[in-house]
Amino acid sequence: MLKLLIFVICLVPWCRSSQATVEIKQGILNGKYMKTRNGNEFGAFLGIPYAKPPIRNLRFKPPIPASSWEGIRDATSLPPSCPQKDRYQKGDTIVGDENCLFINVYTPRHNKSDSELYPVMLFIHGGGFYFGTGTMYGPDYLLDENVILVTFNYRIGALGFLSTGDEVVPGNNGLKDQSLAIRWVYDNIEAFGGDPGKITLFGEAAGGASAHFHYFSPLSQGLFSGAISQSGTVFNIWSIADRSLVGAKTRKLADSLGCPITNHEAMVECLLHVEPVEIINKDVIFMEWDIEPFIPFKPVVEVDNEGAFLVEHPLKMIQKGNYAQLPWVTGVNSNEGVIKVAAFIKNPNRIPELDYDFNRIMSIIFEKDASSFENTAKKIRKFYFGIKRIDNTTLFNLVDMFSDYLFFFAAETAVKLHLKYSKQPVYYYFFSHQGSNSFSEIVSYSNTPYGASHADELPLLFPLEFLFDGRNQTAIDRRFSNLMVKLWTNFAKLSNPTPEQTSEISTTWEPVRTKDLDYFYIGGGVHTAKRLFPERIKFWKNLNVLMTIGNVKDEL
Repeated sequence: MLKLLIFVICLVPWCRSSQATVEIKQGILNGKYMKTRNGNEFGAFLGIPYAKPPIRNLRFKPPIPASSWEGIRDATSLPPSCPQKDRYQKGDTIVGDENCLFINVYTPRHNKSDSELYPVMLFIHGGGFYFGTGTMYGPDYLLDENVILVTFNYRIGALGFLSTGDEVVPGNNGLKDQSLAIRWVYDNIEAFGGDPGKITLFGEAAGGASAHFHYFSPLSQGLFSGAISQSGTVFNIWSIADRSLVGAKTRKLADSLGCPITNHEAMVECLLHVEPVEIINKDVIFMEWDIEPFIPFKPVVEVDNEGAFLVEHPLKMIQKGNYAQLPWVTGVNSNEGVIKVAAFIKNPNRIPELDYDFNRIMSIIFEKDASSFENTAKKIRKFYFGIKRIDNTTLFNLVDMFSDYLFFFAAETAVKLHLKYSKQPVYYYFFSHQGSNSFSEIVSYSNTPYGASHADELPLLFPLEFLFDGRNQTAIDRRFSNLMVKLWTNFAKLSNPTPEQTSEISTTWEPVRTKDLDYFYIGGGVHTAKRLFPERIKFWKNLNVLMTIGNVKDEL
């Protein structure tokens, strides 16, 4: 009763307090009021610990729930990110702190009856499992639609995804952080006016794949009601590590830091005493060409162990029906591969190198032996470039190649598998609006228009102008922002992105019903269409190199 009393007293519209206060199971929080872009007031509770600091002997261990506190905890400042290289700045500055496992809760100021609870949207940030932070994704847009937004940090890079391939460090600690954060929300969100029975996960790239992973983990079952996976699923080539490479990568890291590698217990004990900055700076030892192969430490199918996040490949689990039967939204951006190509453009040597040494570089990207991968690399080059050179005249062929193998094939694979094995609706989208703020700018250091890059939907859902020199949205951007916010919050509220046609959304987004894979086009308008790039998808299906397990051709 005290929890509810404090919340109602300080968050109802007639409250005269200048600060928001709420009591949760750990103690009392003192937050602050803020306003959305439309001027609606909400309470912000920032930097709430959901796990004990993963430092010293807890570094490579699963998270432990945070302790309670005495008195009133200040919750008015954003917490630090987890340690990482700041990929959003021009340089390799290392930022963050190992004591980083915090949650931020943004809740509308009550304008409902006290008995009504708000739907909850829990955002999982992207960044390839090695950079990113929940703190940069603010509530200014989403909270105009009367939902609660929750953001949080989880361990990334080797500090979050190192695995010895055995029970010493099984792996997936970053995903275990996520599961604990979801459980924290489930256990505490009602104190903020949220509905624990209506928690929607959503995330982009690695965050989108993460949201999908929770359908397959026993640690997350029963804690959420659906998810939106933007440009990422468990079936992306970058989502799950090859089990045969996991232990070797950890030993390579340890050896480079002067740690013993013949005994895993001794190796990990040594790594516990290495400064985070030293571990992070060793990312270069895994890069053979440009930043490839990227994401050296990522989710893995663990050996069976107590508290495991994932012990069986999601493909096998979905075929058995052993996963959460919940509604799901997923989709891709039209020019996802721009995020790769733009990075090459800023270095004038990269495109000529790729043209000259394509077969070897492809073997590096796919982490395969160069000689055994040569024929596959030749097929890839012939399909996308024919007899043409790889140069400035064929950049968009290169964009298509990266879009297809990094994103499009996996998205179609995931949608088809859900269609075949799930009893719940799956909604598929294709986003093609390049706004005035594009992530290709951050990567290429130029404002050349390349189309809707990877992550270009994010500035429509969150206020990210600070990444783009403070440049505000255009009127067209604002229209698309309103559209995206409405679609996403509709799904969070009703498990349906278009429950009714409105002036904003005049087309109904139907769930996928056939193998033609109906999708919702979000670009120069909205409409429905079928079969996204069928010939390109068919090429990768027949090539059969993009799944980390077995042969899925019969499923597709």
